[in-house]
Amino acid sequence: MEMIGLAHSDLVVSRLCFGCWGIISDQHWGRRDADQSIATIRAALDVGIQFFDTAAMYGDGESERLLGQALRACRDEVVIASKLPLDKMRPDEIPEACNATLERLGTDYLDLYQTHWTSRETPPAESWEALLKLKQEGKVRAVGVCNMGVGDLGEICSLEPPATNQVPYSLLWRAIEWEILPYCREHDIGVLAYSPLMHGLLAGKYRTAQDVPDGRARTRHFSAARPQTRHGEPGCEAETFAAIDAIRAIAERLGRPMADVALAWCAQQPGVACVIAGASSPEQVRQNAAPFENPLPEDAIRELTDATERLRQTLGANPDMWEGQQKSRYR
Repeated sequence: MEMIGLAHSDLVVSRLCFGCWGIISDQHWGRRDADQSIATIRAALDVGIQFFDTAAMYGDGESERLLGQALRACRDEVVIASKLPLDKMRPDEIPEACNATLERLGTDYLDLYQTHWTSRETPPAESWEALLKLKQEGKVRAVGVCNMGVGDLGEICSLEPPATNQVPYSLLWRAIEWEILPYCREHDIGVLAYSPLMHGLLAGKYRTAQDVPDGRARTRHFSAARPQTRHGEPGCEAETFAAIDAIRAIAERLGRPMADVALAWCAQQPGVACVIAGASSPEQVRQNAAPFENPLPEDAIRELTDATERLRQTLGANPDMWEGQQKSRYR
């Protein structure tokens, strides 16, 4: 597995990061067996993944607990990232939230501690100063952000640039290309790309919008008529599935699985440090790792990019997958 050093830190991480949202049962992912999840995490280690991303909000801390259990015997050989809850962003709340995460993980330090979303009640710079203090104290090795737009990035970069910005990015969600990705490249902030398979859409699981369960049809790709959406937009289901059909055809011509092609495309975009992908089985881990050993040729990268350009233009520059422009959480 290829490794990469993250700027503004001493972290060296695998370019494929194991996303730990789906290792526990919840409404989005359904039932998960703890023993199977632990076996899957250990399979990740076997293929060279040593970077694991979790969050306090995943299963109300259960993801952190299970990950800590799985990695306890090799703690010093892995890089663990977690996230600060949105309701714990005040400077006086942040140390307590960090301690709770450390306790659930069963460790005395975090490798990467990130904001999960940006608070509109606490100025970003105030939260950032508290996180930098944790770094100075040695409780965390590096600090990063998630879901942060260029306005807020500018505010915290005046204090110290984050090591990373974790944002959604895939062939079906390229909104960060308008502003966030160029900004991160310019300021040497590593982009951690999450949802690279768009909740299974890029794994070829669904042929039509109607095939997608309501729990996975909440993004701005789908009509506001879907029960769990909140963006209030018409969606762009025709453009989305036209793009999926085009990606499928390219993958078939290349003789590679659709998910393999989608992960490779994401990993090969300039500025993307790591791709975050979860897995529900050891076999899926091995499948996710394969494209990192088999890059796409440049002409295939261009063809995939061209095939999804209409969708990119239709969705526009708002980087929030779930909220319309008026309520976008990015600033």
